[in-house]
Amino acid sequence: MCGIVGYIGEKSPKEVLYSGLSKLEYRGYDSAGISILGKEQEIQTYKSVGKLANLREVLKGVEVSGHIGIGHTRWATHGVPSTKNSHPHNSKSNKLSLVHNGIIENYAELREELVNKGYEFLSDTDTEVIVHLLDANFTGNLVESVFKILPILEGAYAIGVISSDEPDLLVAARKGSPLVIGLGENEKYIASDVPAILEYTNRVIFLEDGDVASLKQDEIKIWDLEKNEKSTEETEIEWDLEAAEKGGYEYFTLKEIHEQPRVIAETLKGKIKGNSAIIEEMTLTKEELENITKIHMVACGTSYHAALVGKAIIEQELRIPVEVEVASEFRYKNPIINKTDLVILISQSGETADTLAGLREAKKSGAKAIGIINVMGSTISREADGTIYTNAGLEIGVASTKAFIAQLIALYILTLYLGEKKNILDDKRRNYIVENLKKLPNMVEKVLDIEEDIKLKTRVLDSARSSMFIGRNMNTAIAYEGALKLKEISYIHAEGYQSGELKHGPIAMISEECPLIAIATKSDTYEKVKSNIEEVRARSGKILALATLGDEEISKISDEVIYLPEIDELFSPVINVVPLQFIAYYAAINRGLDVDKPRNLAKSVTVE
Repeated sequence: MCGIVGYIGEKSPKEVLYSGLSKLEYRGYDSAGISILGKEQEIQTYKSVGKLANLREVLKGVEVSGHIGIGHTRWATHGVPSTKNSHPHNSKSNKLSLVHNGIIENYAELREELVNKGYEFLSDTDTEVIVHLLDANFTGNLVESVFKILPILEGAYAIGVISSDEPDLLVAARKGSPLVIGLGENEKYIASDVPAILEYTNRVIFLEDGDVASLKQDEIKIWDLEKNEKSTEETEIEWDLEAAEKGGYEYFTLKEIHEQPRVIAETLKGKIKGNSAIIEEMTLTKEELENITKIHMVACGTSYHAALVGKAIIEQELRIPVEVEVASEFRYKNPIINKTDLVILISQSGETADTLAGLREAKKSGAKAIGIINVMGSTISREADGTIYTNAGLEIGVASTKAFIAQLIALYILTLYLGEKKNILDDKRRNYIVENLKKLPNMVEKVLDIEEDIKLKTRVLDSARSSMFIGRNMNTAIAYEGALKLKEISYIHAEGYQSGELKHGPIAMISEECPLIAIATKSDTYEKVKSNIEEVRARSGKILALATLGDEEISKISDEVIYLPEIDELFSPVINVVPLQFIAYYAAINRGLDVDKPRNLAKSVTVE
């Protein structure tokens, strides 16, 4: 949540900061602001409410000389979206300016102490506490002063701070919220995420929890909280700037739906050799893998739905019991984890706060943990015993599409890997799985080819106030995901159900204003799904069905049918989710909504 960017160098800070924030707006767009330390050693701060374009209007015609600044785009936690609550927040003397991502859990207590010392608060945020606390403990040395206050802060933070007393210094620190340093020639950057700085550099340092960094134009120093200086390990990012642009599409979300065949191929590349899966970032020994008797999958939101598909795949193919847990519950329920269990953390960013806490809970119990992650160098990838990188590339649209499909592919790869290492899958079965995985990019291309047909059939939702999605077995989670996508970007209420559950209550909702989207592609339970559709039809419900090409029966009981290429049910989630993404997209477009920036949401949830 929230996006931070900071810069020190010879370029215009105003332009660098605004450009960086425009690449981070998916992390929050309730308000935005920048602070620049001018050559006269005076901090100038500009803020606006709403999307970043409003800040651009504020900055029009503003000439700011200087070489250092910080910026922020906000997803509100404490305090409503407003100018007074937007970042940066400044000290009463205007000598300090600070941006923050995270939540300070003891802010109320600290605020009261500071008020008693005579500090006046202008906002309702927890962040303003940090800048006043820093001011109250300021020694004249910014790094030293930051070290003084960090042990006092309870909760999560990523901060960037500048001081007019030290105009050639930018200080950053993180605990529980991501922060990356960008390296340029005689210039340095900080950002919540790589896209903010990719226009300027692909050389980065990922800060670890507890790190404090000082940045000058020609120098970087990093310490842990005990003030031990650390090495600065550099990573080269392979994403290119084009990945952060729309490439002719109206919205990033549509571009990312169309990128999915390439993403599948990229995720498979280097991970399949013959009929074997290769996971280079795996540290578990063959003996440790053989001893696994149970798997826990921990994830949030769309990644949780990927985990549910993973459960179905692994239990069918490997007969290993799998429990899927919502990360925010897993960390607090005192989970039963044994040393022979494997915990799989699924997170696009690798920084999701609840999922990261689940990883640490697993390690505390002595279990092994692996991550399915999209971002190299992220916290989960560093702390896990192994990582499967999904290679989805940069995803800007807040509602995840290509990252989800990459997670599914990673779960097939993991199934193949475990099946071989534990001697469960024979050569014939492994060959079959690999053959079908290699078909998927072309099959998804075929779904993209019928986009216009899907667009027309999405009109069934034009008058909908609510909707229901149904699926069975492998596709139950795809029904959940379809409903989530529709809610996220079109604001049409939607719920996903196992098909057989309709008659146990939800069918009461069926009406002209509550159509049914049914996943009825070829499967072992196809006849059962048809019966469920008949139940809705008998009650005059509107039905949009996903069916396998050549199925004439389904058209007799549905108002609209989207025909998809035939594939084994085991792999059908990858095919079936794509038309549901299109349905959500065009339902939102038909309502005149901003698909990439749905209200109240942010891309990466790095706070509890």
